[in-house]
Amino acid sequence: MSQIAQIICSQANAEHCDLFIYESQKDHFRLVGTTHQHEKIGVLKINSNTLMNDSHTIKLEYNGKLTGAIALRNPKNLPAIDNLLEELAFSLWWLDRFTELENTAERYHNMSQLTDAFYSYDDQDELKKEMVKVVAKILRADMVLFLEKISENYVFTAGFGIDRNQLLVESIPQSHPFISKIEKSDSGILNIKTQIDFASIPVKSLIAVPLRLQDRILGVLIAINKISEEGYRTRYSFDEFDLSTLHEVARRISLAYTRLEYQNNLKKEIEKLKNYTKRYEDLIKQQQLYLKKMDLVHNISNAMRASYDPNNVYKILLLGLTSGRGLGFNRALLLLRDRKTETLFGKIWLGPSSEEDITKIWREAERRAMSYGDFSQYLREEALMLDISNGLTKKIEGKMFHYKDHPVFERVVLRRKLIHITPPLAKSMGEAVKDLTNLLETEEFAVVPLIGKWDTIGVLILDNKFTGNPISEIDTEVLKIIADSAGLTIENATNYEELRKKTESLEQQKNMIDYLRKFSESILQNLTTAVIVIDRQGKVLECNKRVEQLLGLPKERVIGSAYTDFGEAFQDVFGVAMKVFERGETITLSRYRIETANGERFFDTKYSPLWDIAGSSMNGVIVTLEDVTDQYLLEQERKDKEKLALLGEMSARVAHELRNPITVIGGFLNRLKKNISDPQARERYLNILSNEVDNLQNIVSEILEFSRSARNIDESKFQINELIEEVAFFMQEKAARNKINLEFMLSPLQEVVADRNRIKRVLINLVQNAIEATPQGGRIILKSQQDQDRVLVSVFNTGEPISEENLRKIFVPFYTTKTYGTGLGLPICKKIIEDEHGGRIWAESKPEGTEFKFEIPIKREGE
Repeated sequence: MSQIAQIICSQANAEHCDLFIYESQKDHFRLVGTTHQHEKIGVLKINSNTLMNDSHTIKLEYNGKLTGAIALRNPKNLPAIDNLLEELAFSLWWLDRFTELENTAERYHNMSQLTDAFYSYDDQDELKKEMVKVVAKILRADMVLFLEKISENYVFTAGFGIDRNQLLVESIPQSHPFISKIEKSDSGILNIKTQIDFASIPVKSLIAVPLRLQDRILGVLIAINKISEEGYRTRYSFDEFDLSTLHEVARRISLAYTRLEYQNNLKKEIEKLKNYTKRYEDLIKQQQLYLKKMDLVHNISNAMRASYDPNNVYKILLLGLTSGRGLGFNRALLLLRDRKTETLFGKIWLGPSSEEDITKIWREAERRAMSYGDFSQYLREEALMLDISNGLTKKIEGKMFHYKDHPVFERVVLRRKLIHITPPLAKSMGEAVKDLTNLLETEEFAVVPLIGKWDTIGVLILDNKFTGNPISEIDTEVLKIIADSAGLTIENATNYEELRKKTESLEQQKNMIDYLRKFSESILQNLTTAVIVIDRQGKVLECNKRVEQLLGLPKERVIGSAYTDFGEAFQDVFGVAMKVFERGETITLSRYRIETANGERFFDTKYSPLWDIAGSSMNGVIVTLEDVTDQYLLEQERKDKEKLALLGEMSARVAHELRNPITVIGGFLNRLKKNISDPQARERYLNILSNEVDNLQNIVSEILEFSRSARNIDESKFQINELIEEVAFFMQEKAARNKINLEFMLSPLQEVVADRNRIKRVLINLVQNAIEATPQGGRIILKSQQDQDRVLVSVFNTGEPISEENLRKIFVPFYTTKTYGTGLGLPICKKIIEDEHGGRIWAESKPEGTEFKFEIPIKREGE
């Protein structure tokens, strides 16, 4: 990093360079490379706000993510390092992302080893010892503790990196605040720089989760202090991802405990079954029965493969499982898997609803089955006529089972294992299988996974509720075989059905696209607005009929031509499109005047970028020209009428303003005639007359200034902050006489191109008004700031706020609340800012005073 800093410093021609990496977890920057302060590398940390407020600091960002910063001292050639900084920002992002992915990959690899390790242990004590080792390896933890819940206490039973000598107590009560907090949390807790009162170890970071088995807590897993890896990292303590990983590890450990419990139960069952093993003759009978059932499986599979309708395949499968000529189960329930919601939902349940007339129902079914010589044919034809909308299927409509964390369905769906629930097993599992025993109303049933090519697609549940026949080992073996075949057949049928629907959908979409294309073309050609698309070379890509009429050229001549071929009248208007390629933003022009073949016309013109589908590349610019000549002419007519009305009102007010000084002049002229021989009276009256003439001249000057049309401004480049300070210096003496304090809040600004004297006049007027409106001992605050491409200046004064009613009138000509003045000061300011400079001026009342603001655009010379 220091070598990179040296390269940047050299290319930017700077005195020295510091390279920082952003650590988002703590929101600060760490020095990782420098050309002058090597002893601070890795040690110096700077708050992000402090560093980024430095004017010589350059942010390094990639994809909107802050990766670091470069601090340069007196750089003289910043453009020379633009590409280098862009590459550096990407490299820092990539390195951080690579390290993160590398750690994640290693963690998931270790997680896979975790499952293998857990399933290789049959002893809980051995499992605990292995558990803490694997957790420490996955999380890179310095220490791992397992506190097992025994009665109302938590006891240390396994640890890694810690021994009993480091524990202050070996048994912690359940009511302990730390333990209680872990118990109540769903996903565990994460603490940074904390302390624990049951062990004499320093804790920099800690994560802990409860180890749950169904509805009970086995204990808590605690990981302490993350081991620092070699090299630089942006994180040195446990984080939320570590916590979620520990939570997942705890879940898998719980499953391992479940497996051990089930395994112990299954061992007991196996021992019982061994004691009741049938003799050799029974094995022969079982083999014969097995061969018979395998033949049935073959027939059922053939019947299913002959159909491409998923619903028909479902019915063939269930008929084969429940028919007397088939496998002979009393009932068969089909549940299909929904991966999005991680549930199993009821599809079909075939079999008798009750014991009433059950013998008659089965005898009739057997009679129909025997009428067919071929069992496969029976299944195919009977499935077509089978109505499954009533009976047991009604009971499972809308019923769903969440298979994750379910003791039966999780193993069947996720591990693809057949589970045979017997009455003893159902009793041992108790509430865990209560939902199934209540639904089936029996305690013996087989749950079989339907496995497709890659994953489990559903579950079959079979029972012999009415006959009470036990589900034999041969039955389970046959079910495994038919389930594999059925899963693939259902998957193929489902895929075929989806493919058929998608084909139909694509055909419909194609027809719709053709229709929409024609419809869009029709809309484009019938728009009254002229629409033309121009590429980067200035050539026309598309246009509509209105453009043909405007240019007087057919579409064939327009498309492919350069916009410069359309003459001077259109060269300028279309040439603006090239600016959009530079800016990447929409440009709007109002009342754009074009001299066409049909005379002078006015258009509202809009230039919009034409981005590709990804929004990353601009393929052209859409130019729309809406003819607003009629609206423009009506608007001009309305403005002329408004000017005439304003002229009448203005004449009345001018007469009123002039009458007062004229009356005074007339009165004192009469007095002067009477006292012409009195030198003192003559001198006094002449002074009064002279003052009134000056007043009259000021009124006339302001009226002329306001009534004069927008003048050509004398533009120059200057710094607004310097002008504010200059005006404040002029007004300082007047403010001091009234004991008013002038304050500044000036932000760094770009230079503006404007008429300096006219802007100065606005500032003088606003500051003078503020001084006159501020009581003694008050404050006037002058502010400046920059908002993108505009400069904002405000003058705030303490005192009585202007009322809402007066706020609406203060910019109206001749309106004033003063006992003197013409009421034209603020209207003239408005004219200078808005008419001459394209800006905006307004006033706001605050609880403690009034604030006048104006903004003008920042322009470059020549704009």
